[in-house]
Amino acid sequence: MNTKEKALDLSHETLLKLLECGTEIDEQYRLFRELRILEDESPNFAKALIDVEHAFFMVVMSFNILKDQLKLLEIASKKQEI
Repeated sequence: MNTKEKALDLSHETLLKLLECGTEIDEQYRLFRELRILEDESPNFAKALIDVEHAFFMVVMSFNILKDQLKLLEIASKKQEI
């Protein structure tokens, strides 16, 4: 069974979904960041908002790692090595 072709198709599909989802996550991140900037009553709540921002950052980093691995998969499918 030729799994390379199926893996590449799945990889391309996944990259499109990452782009779509990444755009939505970026918008949510911006909304939380705006709330943090506007928060002036509670330092504890502002800290909680910073923690949420950090979590968004970690999600984006995970997306970037996944994108890199999908690119390596494509390279491996062509060269039969990474």
